[in-house]
Amino acid sequence: MRPTLFYDARLKGISPSGNGDKLIIEYQGREIFLPADSANAQHYEKRLKASGNEAGLIGLARQVRRRTPGNRRAGVFYRFDAYCDQTLRRAFDLDDYEYLDNSYNLNCIGWRNAKNPDGFLAPRGILPGEDGRFVSDNTEKYLFAIPFEFIELATRMKTDPATLLKTFIADTCNLQSTPELPRADGLSGRGTEALRKARDYLRTAWRLKKDFF
Repeated sequence: MRPTLFYDARLKGISPSGNGDKLIIEYQGREIFLPADSANAQHYEKRLKASGNEAGLIGLARQVRRRTPGNRRAGVFYRFDAYCDQTLRRAFDLDDYEYLDNSYNLNCIGWRNAKNPDGFLAPRGILPGEDGRFVSDNTEKYLFAIPFEFIELATRMKTDPATLLKTFIADTCNLQSTPELPRADGLSGRGTEALRKARDYLRTAWRLKKDFF
């Protein structure tokens, strides 16, 4: 059975075929062809050509599921995400799940890089950014009732109440999760226009001074 995650894989190129593009990766000394997510493959094909880097890019190839035209069931594909820090390597020997708490995305996944040869721990679900940097999870949990009207509003917007509220929080607080500095909580705003309008709403609704933010 093929793994769902290929850490520290070297992307050598993209191979077109009748059944769709293939990621050509080098993994643990072997060359492997993986069915590629088309949009992701096109992005990295352009990136490899633009860089002229014959050695390829180091990163994570991971399994994703998506539907293709003419198919009712989701197919299995792989997408590649290059490490922002190309010296980054997975350190399975450092993994620490002893204090794993489902309420928080604790630092428990082992990594090494040129700046931290002895290794460090990072949260699940992210690839550490430049020099292995990231923003740890410092969230607090709140439980409250959501009225049906808000649920209906979110449904009409083709989202859910939690996503809608999280996005508003990220916009208001100008939170950004980027490849260079990923956030463990996954919160990321939608840019300066959304930031301005979200803060304008708070100024109006709460009668805040213009220089509050």
